[in-house]
Amino acid sequence: MSRKFSIAVLPLAFAAGLLVVGQTTTHALQTAPPAEDHGAMSGHAMGRMTPESRLKMLTEKLDLTEDQQAKLKPILEDESTQMKTLHEDTSLAPEDKKAKMKELHESSTEKINAVLTPDQQSKWKQMKQEMMEKHKEMKGQGQADHQ
Repeated sequence: MSRKFSIAVLPLAFAAGLLVVGQTTTHALQTAPPAEDHGAMSGHAMGRMTPESRLKMLTEKLDLTEDQQAKLKPILEDESTQMKTLHEDTSLAPEDKKAKMKELHESSTEKINAVLTPDQQSKWKQMKQEMMEKHKEMKGQGQADHQ
């Protein structure tokens, strides 16, 4: 009798073990940090970029000097902190939140432009334009996929 019981319990124990492993793997995937290297301001990645990765990308694309990097770092960190606070603010209506985020972004853009040379400003403006076009393309494709 005990041998039959062991044979019947073995598959159940195996299945329970698979469930535990599956849940652990799922949890690890859900809590894994996002990849840092998103390429040059690609799609939705820009919103997830850290101030450090943004500074690195801007340094590479715009050939920033060390002095410019030192001046931009606190601007990017402040923008990131304020954006995070706005994202977490549940008291604001979505349209108000969006408007405040836009104001914050425009303010940061002005501060960043003040640090850049005219040539760098031109390159950065072009980079942002390309990013907006890619964003619109992706958004259009997403809507077409849902129809």
